[in-house]
Amino acid sequence: MTKSTDAYNRSVLEHARAWLREPLVHFVLLGALVFVVHRAVFGGAPSSRVTRRDAPLEQLRQDWFAARGALPSAVEEATLVQEWMDEEVLYRRAIELGLDQNDTVVRRRLVQRMRFLIEDTHRIEPPTEDELESWLEEHPQRFADPPTISFTHRFFSRGKHGAELFAVARVALERMQDDPTAAIDDDPFFRGTDFEDVKPAEVERAFGAEFEEALVDLPLERWAGPVRSAYGLHLVHVSERAAPEAPTLATVREKVERDWMQAERDQRNRNALAKLRARYSAEAAP
Repeated sequence: MTKSTDAYNRSVLEHARAWLREPLVHFVLLGALVFVVHRAVFGGAPSSRVTRRDAPLEQLRQDWFAARGALPSAVEEATLVQEWMDEEVLYRRAIELGLDQNDTVVRRRLVQRMRFLIEDTHRIEPPTEDELESWLEEHPQRFADPPTISFTHRFFSRGKHGAELFAVARVALERMQDDPTAAIDDDPFFRGTDFEDVKPAEVERAFGAEFEEALVDLPLERWAGPVRSAYGLHLVHVSERAAPEAPTLATVREKVERDWMQAERDQRNRNALAKLRARYSAEAAP
């Protein structure tokens, strides 16, 4: 190697070292490194080309079979693929335009799918008999039958008596309190007058919620009222209130197991959400 060549190489090396010490060069190299790492971690932009080979053909066939009970014909399958391609290009363009950002509907849909994902992640083993017994003992009110009530009523129609409705019903009540067998001029009621061992829901369906709620406070074995319903006023004689028997696991096992599974699922969902809060938020969970 000649002296002139050696001097030239030293000169090039010195220029290269000086060039590498420039802040602008550092900035460009760092930016390139960040870009490469970002691409490696998050992936690049989707291909601008959508082909038929990209279509999830097996999933399309299964969806068609589930909806119609038969596999699609060749023509139907081609139509499904074309529809998928149209949706895919619209989807990709929407993402490019940022239409998924700050969209409440998209946000709710993603949150919903995330909740489904959390539920699918954890398989819940069926409860043991001891767990079901303990659950029933802790929450007997959830599985007990509602109390029943037996009563007789006398009806006074709003349409017939108009503004005098309350006065007419009140006079009749006073007569029946003095003599329970007294004859009064009440009106026929299309559902009848005597109800035996009916549940609150049945009373509400027949008379309305206001009537059912008022029945709870009426005295036993005497005429009381007037009680308002959706149809008018009633004088009511409650003969019996029967408390339900305590439920046993043998009679309500299916309900207890379903309730236990739901509670277990809810607890695991809360635990998973708490972990996500800890990951994405410094605020304490409520």
